[in-house]
Amino acid sequence: MYTMVFPPAPTSPTYVCAQDKRKALEETKAYTTQSLASVAYQINALANNVLQLLDIQASQLRRMESSINHISQTVDIHKEKVARREIGILTTNKNTSRTHKIIAPGNMERPVRYIRKPIDYTLLDDVGHGVKVRAPPFSNPSQHGNNQPARGGGGGGTLSRTNPPTQKPPSPPMAGRGTLGRNTPYKTLEPVKPPTVPNDYMTSPARLGSQHSPARTASLNQRPRTHR
Repeated sequence: MYTMVFPPAPTSPTYVCAQDKRKALEETKAYTTQSLASVAYQINALANNVLQLLDIQASQLRRMESSINHISQTVDIHKEKVARREIGILTTNKNTSRTHKIIAPGNMERPVRYIRKPIDYTLLDDVGHGVKVRAPPFSNPSQHGNNQPARGGGGGGTLSRTNPPTQKPPSPPMAGRGTLGRNTPYKTLEPVKPPTVPNDYMTSPARLGSQHSPARTASLNQRPRTHR
């Protein structure tokens, strides 16, 4: 630890009686530097001590905080136990049945060989409210004839087969005949015939009476004519 060394005063006999004034001044400077260094060291030591004190107080605060947290957790656990105990009073015991463990059989069963079975289309005929038809699904046209009606008519039966038509259907009109080409000769169109009055139109007595009635003729003549 440094000791405080103070330089001599300028009016002391050291400067007055000294033969070498510069040497005395350098010695005084050295004393001053040493004293300033000792003061800085003391300040540094004091700062370090204060920092250590603050660290110790911070660690003590952390320990106190952890102890408080531990106490709060203990109180919460106790409250949880008391609450569960109060809930357990309102409950009843339930008997759980223990079942045996599932053990795989020693001898495994052989898989059954797949056998293909034909599809039975009449399996679901009795299901629902539909009309049941006893006729076979397909009938022979040579036995029943071509014009025999289908069985179970009206509700829903099966139609009997008919022989294919023997006559050839009429061919559709050719689309190219109605058009004119370069090599087609020019022909005049035939005039359209005027409409003819049917025979029973003039011989009807009602129409003859209406045609020769003077009242109808007078009423037609008295109508005002408007010219637009």
